[in-house]
Amino acid sequence: MVLIERETQMERLRELVADCGAGRGNVLCVSGPVASGKTELLHFLGEYAASRGAAVLHATARCTEQGVVFGVLGQILRHQQFSPADRERALSLPDNHDLIPSCDADLLTHDPVPARVSQIQWQLLRALSERTPVVLIVDDLHFADTASLDTLIHVARLLRTSRILLVVAERDRVAGSSTAGLSWQTTLLRQRHFTRLRLRSLSPRGTAELLAQLTGPGQVTDAEAWFRLSGGNPLLLRALAEDRRECPGSEPSSSEPVVGEEFGRAVDACVRRAGRRMRDTARALAVLDASGSGERLAGLLGTTRESVDETLRALDACGVLDGGRFRHPAARAAVLAGMSGVERTVLHRATAAMLRHAREPASVVAVHLVAAGHDGEPWAYQVALEAAHEALRRDDTSFVEACLDVAGEACADEEQRVTVTLLRSVVDFRTDPDTACRRLRPLVTALREGRLTGCQTVALLGRLLWNGGNDEIALAMRRLERSSDTLASAAETDYRAARERLRASHPTLLARGAGSPAPHPHAGPGTGPAGLMAGALNQLLRAGPDETILRDAELTLQTTVLDDDSFDTLHLALSVLVYADRSDLAVDWCEALLSEAAGRDVPAWQALFAAVRAEIALRQGEARLAEHHSRRAMGLMSMRSWGVLIGSPVSSLMLAATATGTATDLGTPGTSALPEQMFQTRFGVQYLYARGRWRLAHNLLQAALDDLTRCGLLMREWDIDLPAFVPWRGDAAATLLRLGRTDEARRLAAEQLSMVPVSMPRARGMALRTAASVSDTRRRAPLLREAVDLLGVGGDRLELAHALADLSEVHSRAGQGGRARLVARQALDLAGEHGYAPLSDRLTTGTPGTAPVERKSDVRVLSGSEAQVATLAAAGLSNREIAEKLFVTVSTVEQHLTHTYRKLRVRGRADLPLALLELDRREGAGLPEPEDRLGRQRERRVRDRAQTAPGATGSGSPSSPRSVSAS
Repeated sequence: MVLIERETQMERLRELVADCGAGRGNVLCVSGPVASGKTELLHFLGEYAASRGAAVLHATARCTEQGVVFGVLGQILRHQQFSPADRERALSLPDNHDLIPSCDADLLTHDPVPARVSQIQWQLLRALSERTPVVLIVDDLHFADTASLDTLIHVARLLRTSRILLVVAERDRVAGSSTAGLSWQTTLLRQRHFTRLRLRSLSPRGTAELLAQLTGPGQVTDAEAWFRLSGGNPLLLRALAEDRRECPGSEPSSSEPVVGEEFGRAVDACVRRAGRRMRDTARALAVLDASGSGERLAGLLGTTRESVDETLRALDACGVLDGGRFRHPAARAAVLAGMSGVERTVLHRATAAMLRHAREPASVVAVHLVAAGHDGEPWAYQVALEAAHEALRRDDTSFVEACLDVAGEACADEEQRVTVTLLRSVVDFRTDPDTACRRLRPLVTALREGRLTGCQTVALLGRLLWNGGNDEIALAMRRLERSSDTLASAAETDYRAARERLRASHPTLLARGAGSPAPHPHAGPGTGPAGLMAGALNQLLRAGPDETILRDAELTLQTTVLDDDSFDTLHLALSVLVYADRSDLAVDWCEALLSEAAGRDVPAWQALFAAVRAEIALRQGEARLAEHHSRRAMGLMSMRSWGVLIGSPVSSLMLAATATGTATDLGTPGTSALPEQMFQTRFGVQYLYARGRWRLAHNLLQAALDDLTRCGLLMREWDIDLPAFVPWRGDAAATLLRLGRTDEARRLAAEQLSMVPVSMPRARGMALRTAASVSDTRRRAPLLREAVDLLGVGGDRLELAHALADLSEVHSRAGQGGRARLVARQALDLAGEHGYAPLSDRLTTGTPGTAPVERKSDVRVLSGSEAQVATLAAAGLSNREIAEKLFVTVSTVEQHLTHTYRKLRVRGRADLPLALLELDRREGAGLPEPEDRLGRQRERRVRDRAQTAPGATGSGSPSSPRSVSAS
């Protein structure tokens, strides 16, 4: 292999070999960073000198042989040119060696070799050089034993007029090097025949040349990336090339370096070969990582800043570091792996103590505390706990658990153990709330035994509200009621928020748990964001929406950061918007939260927000999307993990399946797998409504009525009877009508209509549709038209499609076939677009009382003029209006229509196929869409009613993108 960027040094070696043959002895020292190519240069020298007839005597000093007397010289004298007797004579020390005094003026080692022995060794070498030139090569001189080093110094002084060339190689020396090595350099610097060759790491250009040798010409086009990773260190470059060849996932055509095991081994080799000082510095830096600095390294190593800086520069030069930092995480990992477990623990423990003393953040100190483990430090608990909270905010749950392991070992009392257990349950909750609940069982036992403080009970209650047992929740409430006047301000805020949440979701538990809380003397009127949103939901369910609670909900969504404490608050804020008939406002917030939860990989949050997204989709008539999000929510967590909240996604799934006609694929929904306590919550009410509607769709009338009436009974009993939340009366009335109990149906329809203002367009439209179903024929059409207007504005496509179908039925029974089919066509379009299969079947098969929609006719038999006239006629224009629009006579219009009727085989304009309208859309005739005209009329009517309705109030907040008067 050709040496790269070493031409000058190679030429100098050739000159020295020539001088040696001519009787001019020299001493050459090759120095440079670790693994910079010194050994390869010595190999070149040996081969070249041998080719010129010289006797090459080679030795390599080893760190493990520094204590072996004449270890290096013994390798030199093993050459076949020396007899065993000469070798034994040259390497034998006198018996009185220890009594021979040293002389400082010689600048030798502290344990000098007797002059007689050195003289014998020199005579052997001199005698050999008289027969042939001699080239002595010693690699890694910095590891040489002192006896060999003294002999080499002695030889170096005497060889100037001989045919001996002495070449040694050593690494760059840094602070802390041995005095023996310094004596070698100081002694020889005075000699004129001493030469030094300094090697440096390869340049970017040299890196490219070496890579061409290693990988083949043209294989690497971006040598800069390889240079940045290796610093031009040839050993590291060879390791990277080997990793690239061995890595199964790397593309042969890729020129990017691949960092693998060989690179790590090469880095570790560089650090080990660099000597104790550089090795210890590299290891300390690897432990400190981002916290490393010159001052801290010096403190950790017990040395000076100047010494550390010099060592870091040496590590930079050999390519391990760049600017005092590891060039790649794999380099740091390799250095750490090269340490024993005990060495790492000692360094990490010392680092943790040093960083804590320097008042570094707990998250920084805890990294080393976790690596070392708890060893009785009195500050370990607080640091580990604070670091766990910080890591949880970063979603680094693995580090949270590691910190909690340390905190658990460092707990000094029961209160600290409770705190650690509660935080562990928070971490578990993210992926499996059921596991989190099981982890709390010891605390529930402590609650029953009265061993929890008021603050601990409040914290436990917050966890139990998700899937804890009703008995435990009630017990916690009773204990808190008795001690509420002793709670700290923050704990009382959490307690009041928990009460509001119970009232919104578990209304039966407050009566079992406690009465009204006693006011805390230092507590403000607020209950925090969680209490505010729970209170807003309570007010909404019991008194209906107003601008204040909608504004508070939006403000909460705007200002609250998603985390382990706030996710439930955000869920409540979304629920307020959804149940206030403002799904249009909730949808974007929900999508953003769902996306964030998925990006942060927190399954429990994803499931919760997916369930809300399913409810929103249902209220916007997107049944297939609702089914998707429901299944997604239920797939993210087990049934046990959902607890009582399982009623939300199950209800949405059943309602979506009912709308799309896929309910038969699910089987009859049962309650055996659902928690019994769910039916004591508002989620149970939602489930009863969904199951009742499903049973109604499957003609299980009495079972449907049982579910719907039980749903209504609970809602009235709990005072949450809001039609915008669960419109149970509408489906109960439909069931009663089919059972022939008309009077009861009318009573429910009247109740529902009286409870919903015009300012809630979706709920009002549904109530009007129900009212139309129990009204006489004369009043049905106006009620349904108003329902269609409101539902169009409210955004519920499913309810709008049903209202249009009902309106088509009214027109059909009134003998208005053309109008009936036009309205039915709109309903069918909605049903087809959104997958309402049962409604599509009803419209296309002509269920009794419903105007059937004919299949599309082939209108291509019409001429251009006939199609143009027929299209306008199908859109509802009179003959005169058509004539004026097309600038023809009325007679011409009549003739075209006569021809059209005959070709299409229809009796009149009322029977013209709606396919004409679709033809018009395809050809872009500019005719206004019938649905667009109806939509504009709806908006005007809704605005008029909203402005004139007695006591009507707006439902939108000032910041809302939509208000009642908008479409």
